[in-house]
Amino acid sequence: MHHRSTSCNTSRHWVNVLLLLSILAFSIKPAPAAAAEKLTPERVSELIPQLFKLHLSQHEMDAPFVKRLLKQLVEQLDPDKIFYLKDEAEAVWNLPEKDLKALAEQTLNGDFSHYRKIIDEFLTKRVPGSDAMFTALEKKADQIKAEGNAEAKEDKPADDQFKWSQRPATKEERDARLYKSAVEMYRIDKSYLTEEESLKQSLQILREIQNKWKKIAANDEETAKLFLKGFMLAMDPHTEYMDADDEEEFNERLERSFTGIGVQIRPCPLGAQVDEVIKGGPSDRSGKLSRGDQIVAVDSSSLAGLPINKIVKRIKGPKGTQVKLTILKHDDHKTEVLTLVRDSIQLADIRVKGKRMDTAHGAVGLISVQAFYAGVHNDVRERIKELTKDGPLAAVVLDLRSNAGGYLEEAVGLAGLFIDSGPIVGERDGAERIHWNYDPDHDVAYAGPLIVMVNQFSASASEIVAGALKDYGRALIVGATQTYGKGTVQRVIPLSSTYLNLPGDIKITTHQYFLAGGESVQLKGVEPDVVIPGPKLLEEDGMLERITENAVPWSKIKGKLDRNRPEIKRWLEWKQQEVAELQNKSNARVAGNPELKELSEHKTSRKTLEAGKSPEKRSPANSPGAPNDIDKDKEKEKDLQADEAVAIASDMVPTWPPAARQAAK
Repeated sequence: MHHRSTSCNTSRHWVNVLLLLSILAFSIKPAPAAAAEKLTPERVSELIPQLFKLHLSQHEMDAPFVKRLLKQLVEQLDPDKIFYLKDEAEAVWNLPEKDLKALAEQTLNGDFSHYRKIIDEFLTKRVPGSDAMFTALEKKADQIKAEGNAEAKEDKPADDQFKWSQRPATKEERDARLYKSAVEMYRIDKSYLTEEESLKQSLQILREIQNKWKKIAANDEETAKLFLKGFMLAMDPHTEYMDADDEEEFNERLERSFTGIGVQIRPCPLGAQVDEVIKGGPSDRSGKLSRGDQIVAVDSSSLAGLPINKIVKRIKGPKGTQVKLTILKHDDHKTEVLTLVRDSIQLADIRVKGKRMDTAHGAVGLISVQAFYAGVHNDVRERIKELTKDGPLAAVVLDLRSNAGGYLEEAVGLAGLFIDSGPIVGERDGAERIHWNYDPDHDVAYAGPLIVMVNQFSASASEIVAGALKDYGRALIVGATQTYGKGTVQRVIPLSSTYLNLPGDIKITTHQYFLAGGESVQLKGVEPDVVIPGPKLLEEDGMLERITENAVPWSKIKGKLDRNRPEIKRWLEWKQQEVAELQNKSNARVAGNPELKELSEHKTSRKTLEAGKSPEKRSPANSPGAPNDIDKDKEKEKDLQADEAVAIASDMVPTWPPAARQAAK
C-alpha cells in the first residue's frame, strides 16, 4: 500500500512475469532536485545507515544480513534460475561467518570489490557460456510445437517434477525446465497468435533473458545499482531501488489517465498485438484498429523482438503529437500505415467496470475494480449510481480478484462507500506508534447485501477493503483461497531529493497495517467466508507473501472495532447465522456444474497462468487458440466464478437483516 505512489514485486521466473503480480505500496514523493549524480559504491555506502533507520524492521549490516544480500544479488542477476545451478548459487552466499563479517565492514566503507567480482564473473563467463543451451533449445522448435499442440495432460501438483521457485540441481534439469517453459509459453501464446507466431514468440522471449545481459558491462555504476537492488530486497520483498525505467512503469500503474493512442497490447514476434481498443481514444475514433491487429512499426522503426515496455514507450508521447503506425491487419493480413494524434486516455471505464445482472431475488450489480488509482472510490460510486438508473439493486458484488492494490486513501474511501463511520485501517511504524485511518466522507453509496470477490492475487489495498468489510460483518468474502497476504506500507523517496542527490527512487517499507479488529493481513491474508472453486497456484510457485524471501512477520495489536455498535452487531449476527447455509447452497450449485467444479482441479499450467491475469487480459475461454476467438466480444466471455458470486448474492437478499434492508432502499 502507499500514500500517493508505489509498485510491485519482482518476478521469480517467467511464470511470474506473465502473471503480473504487482503488489503496491504507499508513498510520499517530494519534488525532484537538480540533475542527479552517478551511482558509485562510495555514495551508496553513505546511504546504507539512512536506509536501515527508515525501514520498519531496523536491520543492521551484520553477517546474516550480508548473506541475504548476496542471495538477493544472485536473484537480481538470475531471477529466471537459468545461469546458476543450485550449488553454484549457494556457493556465492554460503561464506564463513568471519568472511561475511569482513564483507559487512568493507561494504560500509564503500569497498564493493567483492560484489564487482561476482557481477564480472556472471557477465563474462556465465552469460556467454549459456549460448549452447539456448541454441539447443531453438533446435527443438518442431518438438516444442508438437508438444504444445498436443492436448495438455492433467497437471496434478504431485506430478510436477519441477519446483519452479528452486534452482535446478543439474544441467539436465535446467535444460528440461527451459524446454518446458518454451512449451507452456507456446500454449499460452496460441490463445492470440498463430502457431508459427507463438513458436517464434516463446523462443524470442527466452533468448531475451540472455541478450539483455550481453549489453551490460561490469563497472562501478552497474555494480552500485545491482548491489542497491539486492540490498533493498534483503530488507523485505517490497523494499526496492527503482531506476528510471522502474520508476516510470511504477507511476503509470496508478495514473487515472495517460497520453497515447488508446489501445491495450500484448507482445508478439513482430511487435505488439492489439488486445483491446479503448472506447473514445484516437484508435477508436479512427475506426482503423481492431482487436487482433499487429503493430509492427512506429514511425517507420521496426518493433520486432522489442520488449513490450519499450514498444509502449515508442507509441506513447506528448498530447497532440502525431505517431505513424505500420499495422498488419488481422482479417486480411495486409499491411496498412495509420497516422494518429496522441490524446489523453481516461482509464476509469477500463479499470472499474459495472454490469447489472437479473436474478430470482432482484438485480445484482457486479463491479470489477482493477487497481486503487487516485479517484477510484469515486468511480465505483459512479458505477453504483449508473447501475441503479433502471431500478434499485438487490445486492452488489465487488470484484477485487487480481487487484494488486494502490493508494491507501483510496482503500479507505472505497471501504467507506459501504460503512458510514469507524476506523478502516491502522498503521504502525518501527517505533510502535499507531495511526488509525477513517473515511472522512460519511456518505454511504450502498447499504444492502454485499459480496467482495477475492483470489490469491488480491493484495494490499484489496486486502484492506476485504478485511475491513469482513471485520465489520458488512460483506461476505467469496473466493477460492486466501488473499496474497501483504500487510506492509511503503514510502517512495526520490534519491535526488536527498543530500546525496543520486538517481532513481527507493521504495521502502516503513509501516505495517492492521484491520479494525487488530489483526494484520501480513502472511495470513484474508480468508473467504464462502469458498467457491477457482484456480490456485502451488505454494512452491511463490505467489503468496508467506513464501517470499525476507517477509515481515505477522503480528497483532489492540483493535478499535466497536462490535456492540447496533449495525455492526446486526451484520455480525447475520453472518454467524447465514454463512453455513449460503455455503451449502453454493456447494449444491457447484456439484451440478462440471465447468465450475473443474476450476479447482489445477488441470493445466496454462489455466493457472490465466487465472492470475485481470479479466481484461484473459484469453477467450471457450476454445483456446482457435483463430476466431480473437474477435469474440469480451463482454460475452464466461466468468464462472463471477456468476456463482452473483448467485450467492441473490441467496443473501431474502435473509438480509430487516433494518439493513430498509436502509438499502
